[in-house]
Amino acid sequence: MDAIRKQLDVLMGANRNGDVTEVNRKYYDRDVCRLFLVGLCPHELFQLTKMDMGPCPKVHSFQLRKEYQEAKAKGEDNYDRELEDVIDRLIVECDRKIARALKRLSEEDAKAAIAISVSEVTQLMFDLFADL
Repeated sequence: MDAIRKQLDVLMGANRNGDVTEVNRKYYDRDVCRLFLVGLCPHELFQLTKMDMGPCPKVHSFQLRKEYQEAKAKGEDNYDRELEDVIDRLIVECDRKIARALKRLSEEDAKAAIAISVSEVTQLMFDLFADL
């Protein structure tokens, strides 16, 4: 239920029902997702994948994104570097997982090759003894 409420907050704003009195949030508040303000929250990037990070614990608001973009245009704030750092860390983690998976596949291929060669040798031995 909280996830649905959060999605509605993102789409329609926290005061969508007119019952929230605290709407004085600023884009630079601690509970606002800076990466969402820049344009890409990694929690949304890998949804329903093995790298799913779950829902973002911070506030995503299109209104705050607009305020941030206005401040960025004035040269007041710029969170782009934070997003670049997060993306770099995600790339390193993805590369590490890919390398681990490739190693596991090569080990399985080696085991399969051994099994095939053993079965071929067994078949040859069977054929030799059948001829005797």
